[in-house]
Amino acid sequence: MPTHHLLILAIIVVFVIAFIITMIILNASAKSMIDANTKLVENHNLLLELNKEQVREIEFQMKELDQQNRKLEQQNRKLEQQKDKLEQQKGELEQQKGELEEQKGMIEILQKQQEELAEHLSHDTTDDITMMKQQAQEQQEYLENTADMTDEQLMSWVDWQMDKTKLFSDSKLTLKTMANALGLTQKRLGGLFKNHPKYSTLSEYINEKRFVYACQLLRDEPNWTIEAVGTKAGYGGRRTFQTEVKRRLGLTPSQYRHSLRLGVAPKRK
Repeated sequence: MPTHHLLILAIIVVFVIAFIITMIILNASAKSMIDANTKLVENHNLLLELNKEQVREIEFQMKELDQQNRKLEQQNRKLEQQKDKLEQQKGELEQQKGELEEQKGMIEILQKQQEELAEHLSHDTTDDITMMKQQAQEQQEYLENTADMTDEQLMSWVDWQMDKTKLFSDSKLTLKTMANALGLTQKRLGGLFKNHPKYSTLSEYINEKRFVYACQLLRDEPNWTIEAVGTKAGYGGRRTFQTEVKRRLGLTPSQYRHSLRLGVAPKRK
């Protein structure tokens, strides 16, 4: 065989051997990569399983929190109901307290009147004593039934007290001082004028009482000065008294007194 043929054959054998070695190396590398990928896939699957477990744990905790929230909401509703009941009971207690204070004031008035009656017993005539006993008895009946009185009944009693005690003669009389003097709460006394057919406010009622009493004094006390009559009736000053009489009668107090002497009673406006 010629030499150049042997050289070519040797080159071919070398290439074949190199190819085989290369293929062996490539197969080994491919197997290594496949093993690595398989390991990665296994790790990935393991992580997925762990994530799923964590998700299930979180979902379980969320359910428990939701149940706890519902329990807390129920407890809050119960607390709100209890709070409403306490507020209602507080209001009822305040109302009862007001009624007790009102009754206490009424009792004090009754006791005072009974003391006055006892004081008069030693020098009043039999008829006067009988009349005072009847008045005291009527007053006691009113006091005992104050809580059950209608506004009309209570207003009649207040009117009777005002005529008897002349509370309106105090020029500084207020709702508070009048309620205290009568043994009523301010709310009960002020409420009498909300639907009153004649007086819309307590001030109107007091002014009417003062005016009627002042006219009575102008008639019955001819020697009193105009200023003395106004002061006695509860007006703060002479000018206020004159303005009020002029507004109601169209005459000054002096003119009204003069008309009474002439027997000509003016009509109210």
